Amino acid sequence: APANGPGYFLNMADPNAAFYLVQGVADHGPGTWRWVFDHPVLRFFVPAAPRLRFTMEFTLPESTFRDTGPVTLSISLNGNLLDRLRCDKPGQQVYTHPVPPELLHFDAINLVAIDPHPVWVSPSDGGRLGFILSRAGFTE
Repeated sequence: APANGPGYFLNMADPNAAFYLVQGVADHGPGTWRWVFDHPVLRFFVPAAPRLRFTMEFTLPESTFRDTGPVTLSISLNGNLLDRLRCDKPGQQVYTHPVPPELLHFDAINLVAIDPHPVWVSPSDGGRLGFILSRAGFTE
C-alpha cells in the first residue's frame, strides 16, 4: 500500500485508519471498531488482481436492533450497487462477496459506500447510527 494513503484492507485498529475514511464514520472508537452513520464511505487503493472479494466484519448491536429490527446494507462500489445484504439478527457478522472486475479501478483509489436502512435515531439528540465496523476491504 502507498505509505501515505490507504491500502486495500482497513482494520479499525490500524493507526492509519483515517486514510480509509471519506465520510460517515465516527471520529474515534475504542480502538478496534467505530460506529458508522447513514452513508459511510470508505476508500481503498486496490491492486490489480484477477479475483477479488469485498469482505467486512461488522456488528449490529442488540441495543439498536431492538428498535430498528432487520437492517439492509446496500453496498456500492464506485457508485455501482454491488449487493444488498439483509441482516435479520443482531450480533457480529462477517460478510464476503465476489467483486466483478469491471466495477473496480485497478492500481487506483476505489470508493465503497455501505448504506444501512433503517438507521437507529437517538431519541435524545437525533444522532443517526448505522452499525459498528471493525474491518473491511478487498481480499483474494
